[in-house]
Parts: sequence; C-alpha cells; structure tokens
Amino acid sequence: MISINVCDDQREIKRHGTYAFPVAVYHYVMSECARGFIDWHWHAELQLNLVTRGCISFYTHGKQYTVREGDGFFVGSSRLHMAKPEGDPDSAYLCLDFHPRLIGSFPGSIYEYKFMQPFLGKGGMDHMALKRERPEQALVLSQIKGISSLMKEKEFGYELEVQSRIIRLWLSLISLFGAKNTLDAAPGHDTTQEIIRYLHQHYQEPVSLENVGRAVGFSTSECCRIFKRVTGDTILNYLRSYRLTKSIELLQETDLSISQIAYESGFNGASYYIESFKKELGKTPLQYRRRQAN
Repeated sequence: MISINVCDDQREIKRHGTYAFPVAVYHYVMSECARGFIDWHWHAELQLNLVTRGCISFYTHGKQYTVREGDGFFVGSSRLHMAKPEGDPDSAYLCLDFHPRLIGSFPGSIYEYKFMQPFLGKGGMDHMALKRERPEQALVLSQIKGISSLMKEKEFGYELEVQSRIIRLWLSLISLFGAKNTLDAAPGHDTTQEIIRYLHQHYQEPVSLENVGRAVGFSTSECCRIFKRVTGDTILNYLRSYRLTKSIELLQETDLSISQIAYESGFNGASYYIESFKKELGKTPLQYRRRQAN
C-alpha cells in the first residue's frame, strides 16, 4: 500500500531522487493508497501531475481543483497539498518531483537568481491547473510523459536529457506565470504548519481548539479561519484524519487490540474509533487488518 510518511510539520520524509540527481517520477493509483487518497504533505521539490485515469481533485490553500484525465496540476515548492479521487477509486496520476537546484545549478548562478528564486516562496508560483486543450499547457503535459518514459528506460545519458527537458518545461511554466498571474498568495501557510506540528505532537492527548490557539499565539477563531483557508478543512477534522492514519500504522505493524489502537491513536473509546474508521475507509479496523494480512 502507498503511504506518505511525514514529519510533525507535515513535511514528507522521503527524498525524491538522490542528492546528485534530485528527480523522481511516481504513478499513483488511488485505490492502492492506504486510505484511498494522498494525504496532506509538503516537500521542497516542485511537483507536476498528469492525470492518467479518471478524475483527481487536488487541494491546496483552501481550494479544490478537479483535474480530469489528460489534464494536469502544478504544485510549488513547500506548498501543502493533497489529492483525492473523484468517482472512480482507481483514478490515477503521474507525479513528477524535482528539486529547484536541478535548474538553479549552483549558488549565485544566473539560473538561480533570475529563473528560480523569483518564482519560489511568497509571491511566487504557488499552484496552477494545466489544460490539454491549451497548446502552451499541453506542451508541459507532454513533457511530463516524456520525462516519465526516460526515467523508466534509463538509457545512457538519460540524466542529461531529463534535466534538459525539465529546464524547457520550467521555462514554459514561468512564461505562463509571467503572462497571466492568476495565482493566489497564501497568507497563513506558516501558521497552518505550526498548527499541524502541534496536532502531530499531541494527537494522543485530548486536544482543544483553545490549546491550539495558545500554542500558535492566535485566538481560537483566528486559528480556525487560517487553517480552513489554507487546507479547506477544519482543525478537528484534520486531527481525526491524522489519528486514523496513525491507527492504520498500528493495524499494519502491531498485534495490538482494536481498543488499544483506539487509545494509542487518541480516540476517546473504541466505538467512536470503529465508527470513524468505517465512515472514512468503508470497513472496520478489524476487516482492514484481515485484508492486509491476506
């Protein structure tokens, strides 16, 4: 099963590619994910997605973008995002991750300060839907396919060809951004990460919105407003979802009873845990464990 492992602030732990060649391509089939979708996470790498089957909704900064087969979605560096299938649980997409230094080359280079840094961080490229019917965007989408094939075949010199294509792809993207800046700034991103870090550190304990507010230095209402704007979800819904994720790890990796797992995951009783689990995954924790064992 596919699972995204994250730190306390929701940063993905996995390195995409290697330090020497920071590029990776994945093909995610939503039904093969632990909970049927890719949960909230962020990483330093830039990400380009191409839907290969069905329909995928990408969520970032309080907005939902429904992307159909053949279309794509760009996510900037260090941006919180998630992906869920729409309709078909076997909906799938290609995911291309690459680190900015692949284009920036070396510190102080013209590539870094002219073509990379202005498009990172606040005010930079945040996210962008890509439509195949628009020729300039179709070019980007075709490059994702081509890079995926190169990474799979690994013929001699493919690393140079991959870098070359990513550079051309990036030039197309920043040209689109410069020509029509329709992207939103994301105020509250840092505060949201602080909230997530607090929830990850205290998910096994009773968590109140008042405690969250005190931890990040905002009122309860302001915390809820910021978190909702950035993630599109409520703090308590996110906490419940994270507790379910931690419980799945225990179901897969331990022989603890369902009651023990409920307690270890921060749920107030086994009944509520089982009810929440079944509502989210369509089966009870015990049914899930038995299916994983087969």
